[in-house]
Amino acid sequence: MNFLKQNRIFFSVLLLCLIVFSSLQIISCNSAENLESVISSINTETQRASSLKEELLLYKGLEEDSKASMLDLEVLAETEKDQHRFWNNILNSSQNIFTTWKKKSSESINADITRLYSNLREICKTNNIYFQQDEANNINIFGTKNESEGKQYGFGLSSYDGYWPNFSKEEAQLLGIQSKIITSLIDFLTESSSSDHKILLIHILRESAGKEDSQHIGSDLLSIQNIRNKLVRFDGGLKTFSFQIKFKSHTSHARSFINQLIPPFLLRDLIVSRSDESISTNLGQVAPNPFSGEKEIMEQSLPIVQNVESTFTLLVEYVYQIDRDFEPFMSKAIKGGKVDKETLTNFLESSGNSQTRSKIEKKLTTREAP
Repeated sequence: MNFLKQNRIFFSVLLLCLIVFSSLQIISCNSAENLESVISSINTETQRASSLKEELLLYKGLEEDSKASMLDLEVLAETEKDQHRFWNNILNSSQNIFTTWKKKSSESINADITRLYSNLREICKTNNIYFQQDEANNINIFGTKNESEGKQYGFGLSSYDGYWPNFSKEEAQLLGIQSKIITSLIDFLTESSSSDHKILLIHILRESAGKEDSQHIGSDLLSIQNIRNKLVRFDGGLKTFSFQIKFKSHTSHARSFINQLIPPFLLRDLIVSRSDESISTNLGQVAPNPFSGEKEIMEQSLPIVQNVESTFTLLVEYVYQIDRDFEPFMSKAIKGGKVDKETLTNFLESSGNSQTRSKIEKKLTTREAP
């Protein structure tokens, strides 16, 4: 006992150490399982962080891609605006016979075409324009000229000079429009004429206006092999009429005629052949013959660009309808996908289609409604 009393401090410290050790041992035993759980959680979170990093790699550069996409969208909007402007210029609505056409009865169109024959014949006669069949009729087998003025030229509408089938309303309208287009072609020809040299109008051919017209059009039918390859028309987008006008004249007349073919008239093909009378011309050049010593006159052909007489065959296409309705195209493009309304609005305004904005946004709202 005396030993304990004498070393009381020592034993107190020892007891305190034992108590602390025991406490720490108990705490260590109790927290071992918690440490294993924490370590497991740390490993799990580390693996998850690695997985997220791998996924984020897929979106690396997304901001740059977004900027590039917006630039592409701006280019697309500008292209659409240019296309809209281009096709509007081609259609030329303010001067387009089809778009400005006021519907008439079939009888009224018949009366207009009946008057057209005499009017155009008189206009041609006044402007030094003659017809191919006139020249054939004016010379008989005895070599003398007939007094007949050959008033049977039909301007591509020969079948309806005194005859009018039972056309449908739509076909009669198209035939009336074609007659106005032919009138414009004759106007261009009269503007190109001069008193110095005559123009010989050989023929005007046209496409059929419909089923009934195809049964009566006869020799006025335009029939060219692979004509589709020469035209701008395409199904579901561009509708046109095609005509072929053939005349014999001097080059200056043809050049003036072509210069008047502005939209909606499009020149799709041109064939020029030299008339028999101007195949060659004597230029007075002398060439020595090394064998006979005689002088021979060289004949050289004049180039067509000079003002010589030639036969010109022109394929003319008349654009009368362009289907570029932007709303159905955009509605189909945004169908089933997420659309940023602000980006869509900016695109519509930049492309010149802001008038379709309300309709397209209404479809978006309807689609997003539950």
